[in-house]
Amino acid sequence: MCFVMSARVARAGWSWGLWGRRAASSLREPPPDAVDVAELLRDASSAQDEAPEALAPRPPSRCSVLLFPGQGSQMVGMGGGLLGFPRVRQLYEAAHRVLGYDLLELCLHGPQEDLDRTVHCQPAVFVASLAAVEKLHHLQPAVIENCVAAAGFSVGEFAALVFAGAMEFSEGPAVSPEEFC
Repeated sequence: MCFVMSARVARAGWSWGLWGRRAASSLREPPPDAVDVAELLRDASSAQDEAPEALAPRPPSRCSVLLFPGQGSQMVGMGGGLLGFPRVRQLYEAAHRVLGYDLLELCLHGPQEDLDRTVHCQPAVFVASLAAVEKLHHLQPAVIENCVAAAGFSVGEFAALVFAGAMEFSEGPAVSPEEFC
């Protein structure tokens, strides 16, 4: 399991930018409320008795952690209920360009045997996970705004990294089966 801390997501709220563009390349300069991690680490090691105000713990009711599923959670029809939310179709269109086949069609109509193949199920779970985040953003935006960490199991690690802004969408699981051996 991968564990990704995402202070940027927690501070700035939900922002895909151009669908997975890295935070460093989508922002010209750090936002005004950006935290210098190196400075925080220096401060923490020199003054361990008192936590800086910026690091004061938030109550659990104001924190969320997203956990992304892994391979094995795929099923024919997945993603269909998410198509009414903004940018979900754009996600599947971007996946089509990256993968070279219509992932949405495969997810919606199968066959299950094709969807279960690693080369198809990993991108399917990855994209459906990010599409589900889009739904969550519209139904419960506070969950996204208060996200302090993201984690993923198996292929869910990629979704967590893209959500956190540490990896581009196009760098997600689109590899050939030989690369898994």
